[in-house]
Amino acid sequence: MNGESHDVAASSLPGRERVYQRLLDDLVEGRLPAGMRLVEATLAAKMGVSRTPMREALLRLEQDGFVEGERHKGYRVAQLDDQMARDFYPIVAALEALALRLAAPIVKIDLPLLEQANRALHEARSDPRAAMEADAAFHRLLLTRCPNARLIQLIESLKLQLRRYESIYMSDAPLIGLSVEQHQAIIAAIGKDDFAAGAAALGANYDSGLALVLSKLRSGFGRRAA
Repeated sequence: MNGESHDVAASSLPGRERVYQRLLDDLVEGRLPAGMRLVEATLAAKMGVSRTPMREALLRLEQDGFVEGERHKGYRVAQLDDQMARDFYPIVAALEALALRLAAPIVKIDLPLLEQANRALHEARSDPRAAMEADAAFHRLLLTRCPNARLIQLIESLKLQLRRYESIYMSDAPLIGLSVEQHQAIIAAIGKDDFAAGAAALGANYDSGLALVLSKLRSGFGRRAA
């Protein structure tokens, strides 16, 4: 998705949702870096909205774990947390593996679409934002045949928490190439009706993602002083 089409889509949302999505994009893409203080009135004026939808958006982002409320001071962008990444990546990996098993064998219907989605990720390797969207699209498609709607909703909710961490990973083009290879292993396993191997390959995709994100966090990538 390019910037123009994203802006058009966002402009069609209700006011409070549009404010939330705009702030979420700014947080994920680093325009509102970790540790930055968020002044409600300033942000509202910048976006040309009243303080009410801005306040609601910031409260929702606090509930989602992207910002932290400070007593009598408003909000500050939450720091990227090694432990949060360690907690969430294995949970999402396990739940996606379960959803893939539940989707078998009908998921094979989508093999051509999965190949296409993986090519889109490969082609987006020079654009971190597009790569993140393409990677998310691949994973959504992989699980689309899962009959457990509550499981999918839970996965989507948890993956929202990982978006800033995923943006760290997708900022590195060679790592995108690694994801493409890992996705291809998942596709190959599904093509052979080996869904246990597919689930294992999916777990490996998340395991390597966590390791590389933690390595970048240790080097100071994406961190700002409070």
